[in-house]
Amino acid sequence: MATPRIESHAFPRSWKDLIGHERIRSTLSSAIAKRRLGGSLLFVGPPGVGKTAAALLLAQTVLCRRQSAAEMNPCGQCPDCAQVRAATHPDLIQVSKPQDKSLIPLELLIGPVEARLQEGFCHDVHLRPMQGERKVAILHDADFLNEEGANCLLKTLEEPPANAVIILIGTSEQRQLPTIRSRCQTMRFTSPTGVEGRELLRQHIQRLTEAGQSPPSLADAELDEAIELAAGDLQVATRLASGQSNEIRGKLLTQLSASVPDPMIIARCINSHLDEISKKEAPLRRAGLRDLCSIAVQYYRGELREAARQGRYNGADARRLDRTLRVFREIDRSANLNALVDCYAADLSLAITGDRGSIG
Repeated sequence: MATPRIESHAFPRSWKDLIGHERIRSTLSSAIAKRRLGGSLLFVGPPGVGKTAAALLLAQTVLCRRQSAAEMNPCGQCPDCAQVRAATHPDLIQVSKPQDKSLIPLELLIGPVEARLQEGFCHDVHLRPMQGERKVAILHDADFLNEEGANCLLKTLEEPPANAVIILIGTSEQRQLPTIRSRCQTMRFTSPTGVEGRELLRQHIQRLTEAGQSPPSLADAELDEAIELAAGDLQVATRLASGQSNEIRGKLLTQLSASVPDPMIIARCINSHLDEISKKEAPLRRAGLRDLCSIAVQYYRGELREAARQGRYNGADARRLDRTLRVFREIDRSANLNALVDCYAADLSLAITGDRGSIG
């Protein structure tokens, strides 16, 4: 089973350290106090905002046997807490999309063909807890469930075991099938702004900084700009604030502001930036393309807002914004990057959405 290995420093030690989500903590605390925590939860919000941290803190809270869950203060030192942080607790089930797959494989949910319903996420949720009284099952990357995979989960989500908490983690409600949404209690995580947003972004940058090096010293205005450019995606904001896209930004904006962007120059700019990041590692190249598209999205949104203030509507910019948003979906679907960049550059020049039926 694909179990995400999350370093112990990648999520807070306590609920007090979870930045910007006091409402979420309060809701979960109330449910635990009233003995109503259970069933199926759907955590949605931008990448890097703290959904996974909250899910693991909840697992630690439920599975810690030194502190009552109602106190919302897991000790962090007992074997249960240590196993949760190391992703080795027998009563914590975690499944995520393998890096080499575009969707969560069916066998991770209901077992391989030769052992259907005898292995996998749905089977393991129904097993009795091995160490404590409850189980916690976390399905990361819920955005990457296809219809068949989602259908396999429906009965488990609708009638979860009384001693289990099931948590699905995705980026938005819209990316989940209606049948999944209707069976889950949705908890929406928003990107913190202001002081909390800057603090969380600084933490992300600190983790990204190589060992032995000091993180870059960034002014509050630079951090705020990175968060705005990334539209709340803290992973993208971290890379932008770290200066990984600064040089290319000016060249890209010059083309985006042209009445007819040159597709060859746009493609050359993007490809050169991706090559600087990595010539072979597809995940890094996809992340780099996300950064550039985030810059384009914010640029076109700004242009459309300004036009609206003047009582105008710029159809070309609206279509280019829509085309840029399509790129994110195509990245998630593991589209060929070379073809994607060429098509995107051409469509920006022509000011068309790139709607090719079921593609994009």
